[in-house]
Amino acid sequence: MVNKSAALVSLGCPKNLVDSESMVSQLIELGYEMTPEVSEAALILVNTCGFLESAVRESIDTVLRLAGYKASGSCEKLVVAGCMVQRYGKKLLGLLPEVDLFLGTSHCHALKSFIRDHEAGSSERLRIAFPDHVDNGADRHLVEGCSSAYMKIAEGCGNRCAFCLIPRLRGPFRSRRAADILREARRLVACGAKELNIVAQDTTAFGSDRGEEHALVSLLESLEEIEKLEWVRLLYAYPDRITPELIRTMSQSRKVVPYLDIPLQHCVPRILANMGRSGTDPERIVDAIRSGIPGVALRTSLIVGFPGESEADFQALTAFVERTGFEHLGVFAFSPEPGTRAARMPDRVPADVAQERRKVLLELQRGISRRRLESLVGRVLPVLVEGFHPETDLLLTGRLAVQAPEVDGTVLITDGIGTPGEIMRCRVTAAHDYDVEAELLSAS
Repeated sequence: MVNKSAALVSLGCPKNLVDSESMVSQLIELGYEMTPEVSEAALILVNTCGFLESAVRESIDTVLRLAGYKASGSCEKLVVAGCMVQRYGKKLLGLLPEVDLFLGTSHCHALKSFIRDHEAGSSERLRIAFPDHVDNGADRHLVEGCSSAYMKIAEGCGNRCAFCLIPRLRGPFRSRRAADILREARRLVACGAKELNIVAQDTTAFGSDRGEEHALVSLLESLEEIEKLEWVRLLYAYPDRITPELIRTMSQSRKVVPYLDIPLQHCVPRILANMGRSGTDPERIVDAIRSGIPGVALRTSLIVGFPGESEADFQALTAFVERTGFEHLGVFAFSPEPGTRAARMPDRVPADVAQERRKVLLELQRGISRRRLESLVGRVLPVLVEGFHPETDLLLTGRLAVQAPEVDGTVLITDGIGTPGEIMRCRVTAAHDYDVEAELLSAS
């Protein structure tokens, strides 16, 4: 056992965090103790994002900054993993000589053996292959007392969106075995998780690669039986696969929260067709979800400035956002990623126009969000108490069932005695643009 410390820096989306936790577990098995202080770590692990060029720049800047600890800190080994490695491969060997080891997305599960080989004298710095591994979750590090956790149910993606590199970075869609998922869910709950957030590149495609119908519905029904699990949340649900069976299961569940993340990307049929998104009418699917799941909160993401998007198309998108009134909305200006079909499309929208359109939608959403949250004032709702507010260290914070971790707003608890990790009743007392204030009443 090496008995040294290691630090993790995880970039990108929550799906990356699940891979990071798996690699952390392998470091612990090698005898490393995890530390939050990067300057004190003998080994620094960076799990990168490579989805957008802006994320790649962030990843490279982060790696170069952390490489400084090899001279000024305790760092002896710098390991870089994830999507950026998968995207650029051998090019990184010369670009980042400071890095000792590089692992692509299909090798995160093999970090332990790679480090052992390196310590035994291997000169190999890069392990990369076409992604085909499916992690069964067995080696994922579980934090004792965690109240919320992400759980990945599949790897890769079978969709072919014109703007996206994920199939190239993550490989084809591959579902995990339901038995492995349920085993992991029970372990997470045994460690204190009250909430499980289900993630994949496309959660609604779960089981489709094996020809299984309604596999996601069956999985949700099985999760319903796990004692002490209180909230189950579905993220990254492809709109075409929101079935009546899924809507009915969510509406009847005691544990699946009334929340759905459906990345619609746009509302104009011509733009959606050019994006490679199939033909579901976004307004129709939103109406079906809202009518089938009372009180549901919807999150979506939209892309503005996609090639060929006219001013009339943008006005249609603006009217759609106004009519639909999403509880949560992410807006991205189109980024022409090399290697994607969209990067080669004509009729490019100027970047400054795309950014201005993004600002318009975000400002519109700010008002929609505030009005939605103001309607909650005075209501008594369950809140997952998470810990002390990072800026005060005095007031507790938490989340309502209609707020996903990291991407949505929070609850600032201004009165009452709460226990982090518990779901308790609260009365909402005030609303802001994206957050609410509340007083705790008692356990739910």
